[in-house]
This record gives sequence, C-alpha cells and structure tokens, in this order.
Amino acid sequence: MIAALIRPSRLGRFLLTVESNGEGVLKKKYLTKGLIKTLPVIALASLIWYFLNISLNKENLNDLKLILAMMFIAMSLFQGLTLTVGWIEYGKKIRGPARDSRSGVNQPLFRIVISLLLLAPLVWWFGYGAVNPSNANFSTNVVWFIFLMTIVFLGLLMERYTKSSREGAGVDGVALDRVYFLIFITSCWHLLSSWRRAPFTVDQSSVGLFIEESILMSITIVLAVWSLSKKGIKRGWKIFQGQSAIFWGVCFGLAYCGSVSSLTVLSEGSLMTTTAIGHAITAIVMLAICPIALSRVGLSEELEERLEPSEHSLTPEQSARVEESGDDDIVELVD
Repeated sequence: MIAALIRPSRLGRFLLTVESNGEGVLKKKYLTKGLIKTLPVIALASLIWYFLNISLNKENLNDLKLILAMMFIAMSLFQGLTLTVGWIEYGKKIRGPARDSRSGVNQPLFRIVISLLLLAPLVWWFGYGAVNPSNANFSTNVVWFIFLMTIVFLGLLMERYTKSSREGAGVDGVALDRVYFLIFITSCWHLLSSWRRAPFTVDQSSVGLFIEESILMSITIVLAVWSLSKKGIKRGWKIFQGQSAIFWGVCFGLAYCGSVSSLTVLSEGSLMTTTAIGHAITAIVMLAICPIALSRVGLSEELEERLEPSEHSLTPEQSARVEESGDDDIVELVD
C-alpha cells in the first residue's frame, strides 16, 4: 500500500522505477536493478512485521485477527460490487435505442431454463464427480436437487424484483435484460461455489478447491485494479493509475490471504467453509443491488444523445427569462 501511495511522487519513481533502456526486461542488468530496487520495500515490510510482533501482546494480536476477519467480509462485499460494476460497464457498451423489456411469461421462464442448463453440467462435474447421478446416494441427490430448486426460486423472485428497473421509460430494455441475466448467472455461479464448499457437500481437504479459489480471487483482484484504475484516470487520482494500480492489486491479494486465514483461525473452521461464506456474501450482494445496477446502465443511446445538448444550452425563450430575472434583481438592489 505504501508503494502504491508514493509511486506517483519523485521518491516513488526513484525507488520503484527500473528503466530498461530498450534492452528488454529479461536481461541480467535489468533484473539486478529490479532486485536492488525492491530491497528497501522488503526491509520496510520486515521492520513493520518485527515491530508489530514485539509491541502487540496476545490480546492485541487477537484484535488484529478480528480486524482481518472483518476485512474478509468487507472484501467479499467488494467482490460483489466489482463484478456488478463490470457488467454495468458492459451494459453501457451494448445499449442501443429505446426498446421494451422482454418480461412476459415465456422470456423469464426461458432465462431460468438457460440458467439450469448452464449450471447442470457444473453440478454433474463438481457435485457428482462426473459419474452417473443414478449411482449417487440419496442424500447427494437431495442436496443438489435443493440447489437447483433454489436457483428456480431465485430466478422467479429476481424477475419480479428487477421488473420495474428493466421497464423504465427511455431505456433499452433488451440490453437491461441481458445485463440482468449476466448478473444473475454470475451470482448463481457464486452460489454454486459456496454450495459445493459447504461441509455437507465436499471433502474439506480438497486441494482442487483451494487452487480454484486462488484463481477466482486473482480474477477479482484484476477486476478491482481495473475498476480503480479507470476511476483514477477519470477523476485524476494518480495513486490509482499506472503502476500504482498494480501495487494496489498486490495489496488486495495479501489482505485477502490474511483475512481468510484469520477468519478460519477465529472460527476454528476449515478454509473451504470460510471461502463458502465469502462466495455466499458475494452472491447475495449481487442479487440485492441488481435493480440499482440496472438503473446505472442509464438511458438508451438515442435519448441520451438527445438530452445532452439540452442540458448544456438554453433556448431563446429561456435566455430571455434569465435576462429578465437578472434585470429584476438589479432593480431590487437599486431600490
């Protein structure tokens, strides 16, 4: 985090920038310079770690673990927001002229069926181990049947919950339908990830799930860095631009690892149970803010272009009224 904050300054450029001079980054000279540049950062991190260990007693360390555990919940919330923002940006790119949303009877059922068809192979692969479901025991079939019925229930609920957001005046309802479905299927995928990490569905020592979780968090970090970098460029915040964004990504990754381990230790549970909670939080956040996300996609492209000139210019009648009101104010001041 310190590297991300000081990177835009002269000190940051001096400490954290290595020039290749057109010779490439795989040369011994460049790698040696890079190693030398990282030594102060490693030394600073080591000093912070050392002083924290000698200054904090056991009770304070438990408080620090609790803070990191709460950070895991916050980062799960942030993950849901980040994924939703990504689909909002996609919606802004695909929106067109004003069109009605396809929210009759057939289209909602079609979207639910598509969701089940997309999730069914994953359930077969992860839930049944890619074997014939008829050979599975009764409890396994019940667990995954409940999951699929949960998806159907959520599909019907979300269709009603987001209906007004997709049927507003002057919006591209077709684009909003697509964004809604993408948010919904992403949240369903997180629910699947949470479900299969639960104690009643998985061996808690699964190495494959740990590798998958690492990949998923890497994707989230990339999306978070992209979102921060984009906002930093838009608002002129240099600490979120360029290489600073990369340092923020490393910071998020380390914070996530620490928060997961802290929550696992405090809850005396397994790593998979902890990540299951995180996936459930992410899915709930995405479903809860879906109407807000759809409203952020904005008006249709044609209506937005039509409104832009009217916001920045006044008609002759409005100009005359402004002049009249200005004259009246002058008269009142003179009186």
